[in-house]
Amino acid sequence: MELQRTTTGEYTLYIPSMDETYHSRNGAISESKHVFLREGMDRTAGNISILEIGFGTGLNALLTAQHAAADSRKVYFHTLEPFQVPFDLVEKIGYGDISNDPTLFSQLHEADWESKTRINEYFTLLKTTQKLEYITLEDEAYDVIYFDAFAPKKQPELWSTDIFAKLYKATKPNGVLTTYSAAGQLKRDLKAAGYTIQNPPGANGKREMTVAIKP
Repeated sequence: MELQRTTTGEYTLYIPSMDETYHSRNGAISESKHVFLREGMDRTAGNISILEIGFGTGLNALLTAQHAAADSRKVYFHTLEPFQVPFDLVEKIGYGDISNDPTLFSQLHEADWESKTRINEYFTLLKTTQKLEYITLEDEAYDVIYFDAFAPKKQPELWSTDIFAKLYKATKPNGVLTTYSAAGQLKRDLKAAGYTIQNPPGANGKREMTVAIKP
């Protein structure tokens, strides 16, 4: 993995072997805020539980924790990451400094894996290295799912009918699954699982993204 600067000035991570970046090349922070906060967390109210598919650099967790504190909302944040980013790269990427909250960013990365950690009064974190394909998820446990896996062509095992059926069962009624992708097969699979689909504009000028809502 190597650092790559986005058009807005901050960095993302690039994986040459996959020809894939962790975030939009047109802005990492703006993408995360648009796709996961605005079109995910902000569609809910009160205290919530969030499941994230792909902890990655910790950017989504950081912005969600900040958003929760600003709105005085308690968030339980369960995140899956089988392939951890080396901490030397996490430090270099600098999201904590950019967001004016380096202590919080460090706390998120220093939290133990496989155990719940109370980061502050508004944010409780559970990081696990279990793969989505094999983990057992509680039925109707999550208000929001951040589906932030790598693109379907890069990580096809996570973009399957079985996976979305599993996530549908784990979503609360009126809960939301949000993702940057707007692939046609994704929409068909989400509908087959039982979700209703919306396609708002995507981040950073992208034509659309996908929001799936459990009736």
